[in-house]
Amino acid sequence: MEKYFQIRKDVADEGLDFLFKTPVTNEDDNSIIYEGEVDEDEYISWMPVEMNVSIDFKKLEEEFEITLHSSIIDYFNSYWFTDLDGFFKKHYIKLEPVLPNTEINSVRESIEGYKLNHGDRLKNIPIGIEGNGLLVVIENSSGRVHLEDFEKGSFDVVAENIQELIVNLRLKM
Repeated sequence: MEKYFQIRKDVADEGLDFLFKTPVTNEDDNSIIYEGEVDEDEYISWMPVEMNVSIDFKKLEEEFEITLHSSIIDYFNSYWFTDLDGFFKKHYIKLEPVLPNTEINSVRESIEGYKLNHGDRLKNIPIGIEGNGLLVVIENSSGRVHLEDFEKGSFDVVAENIQELIVNLRLKM
């Protein structure tokens, strides 16, 4: 992720500073990543912050009776950030933000909704969305990243793991 955020910073420094701006949700909860003041458009600058704590997923795993793939736990325990997106192959991918004080609740809500819509099964864990509305999911047994078309019931592998996906996200088409 460090490589991705460095590339994002380099592109932002070339004049695309919007890459590190986000709409304000609750400034107090995320003050660790926000920088400066809210602008006239209700946006604030942010920077990724490497986590110095680890979120324990044991209770969540017990609640859903699953063991999360280690790459999912690593994703939610590496950095706090608001945006992690870009182009991968022919797809625009937007991955889940990891915000201070909301990490575990965000994951819980995503898993809950996914489980409800998938016959009470959790073979995959949602981690983002693709530009055409397909879900980005991680296969819990292997860590492979798939694009899920819920209507068709199809799963297409796009990356062997989340690291491969993130390292290869491009910020320009």
